[in-house]
Amino acid sequence: MNNPLLNEWDKELALPPYKDIKDIHFEDAINISMSIQNSKIKKICDQSTSATFSNTIIPLLNSGKKLIEILSIFYSLCATDSNDAREKIRIKVAPKTASHYSHIYQNKKLFLRISTLWKIRQDLELSNEEVRVLFLLRRAFLRSGVDLRTDQKKRFQEIIKELAILGTQFSQNVLKDEKNWFLQLNKEDIFDLPDFLILDLERKAIELGLKGYCINLTESLIMPFLKFSSNRNLRRVVLGAWKGRGLSSKETNNSAIMIKTIELRSEMAKLLGFKTYADYRLETEMAKDPKAVKDLLMNIWNATQKKISYEAEELTRLLNEEGYEGQLEPWDWRHYAEKKRSLKFKFGEEDIKGFFQLDNLINAMFYTVARLFDLECKPKILHSYHPDCKIFSIERKGENLGLFIGDYFARNGKRSGAWCSTLRKQSIMNDVRVSPVVVNVCNFTKPRKGFPCLLSYDEAKTLFHEFGHALHQLLSDVEFEMISGTSVSRDFVELPSQWFEHWLDSEEILSNYAVSISNGTPIPKELMTNLMASKSFNSGFETAEYLSSALVDIEIHSDYLCDDPLRKQKEVLEKIGLHHAILPRHNVEHFAHIFSGDGYASAYYSYIWSEMMDEDAFSAFEETGNIFNPIVAEKFEKNILARGGSDEPERLYRAFRGKLPSIKAIIKSRNLEAFI
Repeated sequence: MNNPLLNEWDKELALPPYKDIKDIHFEDAINISMSIQNSKIKKICDQSTSATFSNTIIPLLNSGKKLIEILSIFYSLCATDSNDAREKIRIKVAPKTASHYSHIYQNKKLFLRISTLWKIRQDLELSNEEVRVLFLLRRAFLRSGVDLRTDQKKRFQEIIKELAILGTQFSQNVLKDEKNWFLQLNKEDIFDLPDFLILDLERKAIELGLKGYCINLTESLIMPFLKFSSNRNLRRVVLGAWKGRGLSSKETNNSAIMIKTIELRSEMAKLLGFKTYADYRLETEMAKDPKAVKDLLMNIWNATQKKISYEAEELTRLLNEEGYEGQLEPWDWRHYAEKKRSLKFKFGEEDIKGFFQLDNLINAMFYTVARLFDLECKPKILHSYHPDCKIFSIERKGENLGLFIGDYFARNGKRSGAWCSTLRKQSIMNDVRVSPVVVNVCNFTKPRKGFPCLLSYDEAKTLFHEFGHALHQLLSDVEFEMISGTSVSRDFVELPSQWFEHWLDSEEILSNYAVSISNGTPIPKELMTNLMASKSFNSGFETAEYLSSALVDIEIHSDYLCDDPLRKQKEVLEKIGLHHAILPRHNVEHFAHIFSGDGYASAYYSYIWSEMMDEDAFSAFEETGNIFNPIVAEKFEKNILARGGSDEPERLYRAFRGKLPSIKAIIKSRNLEAFI
């Protein structure tokens, strides 16, 4: 069988051969590419010659390029266009690949060659990047148990394999809940909703083959419904379904998966000599240890809690004025916050949506990077994995820097949320730059044919946020793939994404790209002013949502006695005194960041850690009086975006800014100064 996944597709301005790829190709291609990598590694280890960078490190880094490529394609499809066949394959290949990598990183012969090179590195005339790669590889082998006893190695491999299975099962359960739940609505249920939401609910019903109106667990439907529906009971039902993902049925219940995951992570950490999994995980991050994380989160929490009380008091008053007795509930907060905001700032979400068109905002992003980095973003007609994908060639002075894919619309089989992934990462081979292929995924509601896609302000921020991640990949300029782009510590990776959000708020962008859907006129100055003034409105709620999830994450993973994440979540929320009308942004049962793999496990704090830097980094532009200052932009690209993980993040940031930021930046940006 000719397997297109095993063929090369490394030409400039090319995508994987999606039209030729079938689901049956994946398992075979993965197995073959793993076998090829094993053969290459055996060849490295069997050498009789002494270790050098060129005969050990270079072939090691190149040994698994095809496997990485295939897995990138596969997991991207699983996240964006899942089906039963792909999910069955995923549950089979996840433990296989986990075991494969575990065996590589526990290969004693290979490690001895790496370790030898590390000991004599000062005599080898290595470049800074080569030293960094050597350091990271050696650390990765140690953190994978290469020095463990034989029986411990075996147990470590078993743990890694089982964690891969559990992470896959967890995400599949959440996806099933998101796909299976929907609620039909009648005219009485939607009479008070804004026009844009009614149209979206009508379109969702048609999409599901139903009559009338329908809401499902698509975030771009859930959030506005919770804001605008005056039906308190319906809001309760919808929020319950949204927050109940991962626990909604016996078949999709994630309780046992979470318990086992925490147990295995704790065991793995102890095998490697760490007290807790959080200690193990944070060793490689900027924060370094759980105490630093908790201190940061609690310092912000103390101010946040005071603001929450103030906000809740105001919203409860509105609730009572409408004739409801008693206290504010979780399904009430967004609704009355929207009412309060509308009254205070004299605009509603529908007013904003009339100016925030997806295509215009994409052009706004491209205008911004043209001003900052002299980039051209040119539309390309290429066959992608789904017809909704928009494809662009990113160029500078005639040189192709990479391909960018925007996959913006929600659909069945697509994981909720928004993220950035790569199908190919930047590197330099034989003095030639290998250009990356980068994907931004969002879940905006797809409009009817012939109509523009309208975004809320939060959705517009998400659009800019993910493109910030894309810039980190596209402007990467390092030799080795393993340190390119977003291959940085987790609490540094959100810096470029959150930093890029700031340009959405600039007067130049809003006045030129936020234009009326009806007549093309720019957003009125008064509306623009009110929108900016409202940015920190309800910031207590938004900060509390986030902090509670971050604290639950770090407490779960820094407690070696934790045997039930659900109970631990309850204990943490009671301890910090989270207001009863606020729920964590992610309940643990669907907290994919920390349970669908280990990407953000013990590291969900990263968003606010990075916020300290992004606020300070943007200030570097503001201080010049020109937020498009090309000199500052060049410095940011040179020291942050281009460098990837080629140095410690502290040094990269100091090279750009001359100093490290403080918590004051967060307190100011979230309007918490009065509550310190």
